[in-house]
Amino acid sequence: MGNTIGWDRELSKYLERNISVSYSKDRVVKSLFRPFVAKYFYFVRELNGMQYQMPQVFPKGQPEQNKVICFCVNAKDFYVMASDRVFDLHFAGDTQCLPLHRYTDDGKRVSNITRWGIQRINDHYRQEWAEEFEALAGPDSITAEDIFAYTYAVLHDPVYRRDYAVDVLREFPRLPLYHDFDHWVVMGRRLLDLHIGFESAEPFPLERQDRKKATPRRALLRADKERGTIALDGQTTLTGVPAKAWEYRLGSRSALEWVLDQYKERKPRDPTIAAKFNTYKFADHKEQVIDLLRRVCTVSVETMEVVDSMAHWEDGQLYTFLERDRNEMAMLALSQWADEPEDEEWLEELRELPWLETSSGSDYPPPT
Repeated sequence: MGNTIGWDRELSKYLERNISVSYSKDRVVKSLFRPFVAKYFYFVRELNGMQYQMPQVFPKGQPEQNKVICFCVNAKDFYVMASDRVFDLHFAGDTQCLPLHRYTDDGKRVSNITRWGIQRINDHYRQEWAEEFEALAGPDSITAEDIFAYTYAVLHDPVYRRDYAVDVLREFPRLPLYHDFDHWVVMGRRLLDLHIGFESAEPFPLERQDRKKATPRRALLRADKERGTIALDGQTTLTGVPAKAWEYRLGSRSALEWVLDQYKERKPRDPTIAAKFNTYKFADHKEQVIDLLRRVCTVSVETMEVVDSMAHWEDGQLYTFLERDRNEMAMLALSQWADEPEDEEWLEELRELPWLETSSGSDYPPPT
């Protein structure tokens, strides 16, 4: 979608100080720029401005090293999407992420979900499920991967989003501990597979209609939700988009609309760039976009099947499924656990965590 360099203040300083950067093809990685829109990206500190802790999450930017749950923190819309690769800061609004793992300076992979957290979750459900714990949790008890999948599922829960619509826009999300933890883990794993593996999803059988005598002309990339159609240009239209596909939304757009928006042709404001470097033409990517839209349509429909099995809206009424005990809030459980004296092993682990300084502060500051 074009070769661009964004001149930030750090890169401008390198130019002023005549600092050179050597090219290495190993640093070219596939990243997520926007939901369901991948771009190649040169992952190196000198050209990326501010990487923050990204190298601890994706060393060298290579995919499949980790999984992260990205969520929006811009106080406008709350939505989440998982990724297994480097993502843009504005991938999901102003993005923060919850990684499954992190990497130390010597390249060792460690769990980002602490032993303390895993133990407390297991303790809670041992008491909740009693003699059924081993049958429901499995031979390895509740693992970090289980908690990660559970988190992803609950963050998609329509009941959770309704009840905590204000809270999730103001502070770091907090999760309820639902009784049917095992069911939520299954749903979370399915959602993770769908969203991380969207490029390999089975293409949805959208019908392609080409006007024989028409010329493509300019790109349209316009959706008609009522008719279930997508007009790509003056020549090609995709039909048969199911209504459910539009219901899967990330912020103000559906997943399909994110794809359409990112592949539109735009004229740069700078006249020099517009004249000499504006080489992107939708026609060059048309077949690729058609394939992507079909796959994202499948992901959208199947995502809504999972979400609707949690709860769904109908005529302004939210119909819920599965069991949700309002008295099992994680924040309450954690406050009870915090009253208990901590063991030294946990305190030592806590001191080693990479704490972030944020404007909102933290309920649990690093121990001194």
